[in-house]
Amino acid sequence: MKAIRRFTVRTVLPEVLAPLDTLAQNLRWSWHTPTREMFASLDPQRWEAVHEDPVALLGSLSPERLQQLSTDRSLVAEVQRLAEDLQTYLTEPRWYQQEYADPDKPSAIAYFSAEFGITAALPQYSGGLGILAGDHL
Repeated sequence: MKAIRRFTVRTVLPEVLAPLDTLAQNLRWSWHTPTREMFASLDPQRWEAVHEDPVALLGSLSPERLQQLSTDRSLVAEVQRLAEDLQTYLTEPRWYQQEYADPDKPSAIAYFSAEFGITAALPQYSGGLGILAGDHL
């Protein structure tokens, strides 16, 4: 039987922790150590149990635990700092744009691979080329 509809269930986060969703949805967490460490700090055992997947982690935290975390001022400040850092990362000119500001050169270069390995939480690779593509990405 075919599914009639698909639903995506998303965690409702306290307002002060809302940037966690953005941080979890952007793959930068997979190579950005401070973001990974922040997610791990929310619940170290659960982080391991969900195989270091921040989306799964947020979905597994109880509303009570999220409310408790929202009262931790140092965590809230760290979440805000990481969200601002991600925004800067996404909007500031990268090395290519700085190095090759010549209008005759392309403004960006795309890299396509049928497979890539970024993190175990995203098992989309099948071999050595996937890991190489993930390294290039």
